[in-house]
Amino acid sequence: MFAGDRVLPAGITVPGMLTLLSMSAVLRMAAVLGIAALGIAAPALAQTTVSHEPEVIRVQLRPKADLIVSGEIAGRLAQLPFKAGDAFHQGDVLAGVNCEIYQARLGHAKAGEKLSEQKFQVAKKLNRLESISVMEVGQAEADLDMARSERRVAQLMVKRCRMTAPFDGRVSQRFVQPGEFVTEGKKLLEIYNTSAYEVEFIVPSRWVSLIQTGQTFQVTLDETGDTYPATIIRLGSVIDSLSQSYTVYGEIQSRPGLVLMPGMSGNAHLHVSEQTAESK
Repeated sequence: MFAGDRVLPAGITVPGMLTLLSMSAVLRMAAVLGIAALGIAAPALAQTTVSHEPEVIRVQLRPKADLIVSGEIAGRLAQLPFKAGDAFHQGDVLAGVNCEIYQARLGHAKAGEKLSEQKFQVAKKLNRLESISVMEVGQAEADLDMARSERRVAQLMVKRCRMTAPFDGRVSQRFVQPGEFVTEGKKLLEIYNTSAYEVEFIVPSRWVSLIQTGQTFQVTLDETGDTYPATIIRLGSVIDSLSQSYTVYGEIQSRPGLVLMPGMSGNAHLHVSEQTAESK
């Protein structure tokens, strides 16, 4: 045995030692390949969609539709049955003015139309007998057309004596009292639709491709403490350049027993999925 020679452990021959060395090299190579494989697969995890907990956003409730009921003709208010807070149904009379003079004018117009019709029929008979000129027949026909127009105008004026509800709703404000004389265009009532309510809220502009109409979410109102299902019905068309945000509009459908009021506020719980791109 020469100096510097190493002594093999007992029971291990030279071929056995070579086998152990080969196995160690294989293991080291496998480790290197494994790390390389992980390095190759890592970028494939980028751009995956992850779901977050619902985003909580402040919202405000407003009616689906509201409008001002104004006087359509001048007259003294004979009907004004609803006060602020009262509910009404589509087709109910919201206001009505004294219509006697307009009904009298309608009767006068109908009588004039009837007389013009008779004159025109006589003119046609005389024309067949060649006892009247063509111009006179034309004049009788024109008089009839004018009488018919006057009758239609009178009918429209009578119809405008009463203002009916265009939808189911409630009165939010009353501006006049029964018996007052009102002019055309005078504000009488402010009403709103109770068939559905809209919620309005602001979201970051980066969500513009993540929120769609028809998407559902939940709304919890501060005033009632209850949670209501809602649906996104439209999206804002402009992004605010300073805040980098835009407006989203949702709708809460009304149901029997549901009492909501415009101006209520609360929180919207909205699920939003965003794209991650953290891997290099």
